[in-house]
Amino acid sequence: LFPGHKCGSLQLVDLCNAKPGSSSAPFTINAHQSELGCLAVNQQGTLVASASRKGTLIRLFDTQTREQLVELRRGTDPATLYCINFSHDSSFLCSSSDKGTVHIFALKDTKLNRRSALARVGKVGPMIGQYVDSQWSLASFTVPAESACICAFGKNTSKNVNSVIAVCVDGTFHKYVFTPEGNCNREAFDVYLDICDDDIF
Repeated sequence: LFPGHKCGSLQLVDLCNAKPGSSSAPFTINAHQSELGCLAVNQQGTLVASASRKGTLIRLFDTQTREQLVELRRGTDPATLYCINFSHDSSFLCSSSDKGTVHIFALKDTKLNRRSALARVGKVGPMIGQYVDSQWSLASFTVPAESACICAFGKNTSKNVNSVIAVCVDGTFHKYVFTPEGNCNREAFDVYLDICDDDIF
């Protein structure tokens, strides 16, 4: 998986079927209208998630059919995404940005994701419709906005409780647990830069 020549596109190459001395043409997915900002592939290699530099939407594609499966909305304001990651079984997806928020989306059961209250109103105009039809994060938590961070899923503590870990450049470690109902609570916090004081050395 790598960015394509066309703005906002990505290309896929099947390395499993590659043969020595030969090359195969990559498959192209026109994912976004603006430049790509962040990419991620699940562990099984069946799904790819992408976001543009605008950072408002995350789109999910099937690597076999190259069809878009779902569109997830991080927010309405532009943001720089630092990281996108799938859970081990691809049931969830998390993302972090310069807004200082880590968002968690449901992929296996997208009905768990939040929708706009206007979705119950019925038909709306095209400008509003793009927000009404969006799927918003199931849960979220905040980290220091001025510190870039990466996020990933931890091991499940139980069947209905999952965890997301965020590590920031300021040395902070954040672990949050969340449920399918959208409850999200901090389970652990630490500052790695404080573990060893300079005086010890």
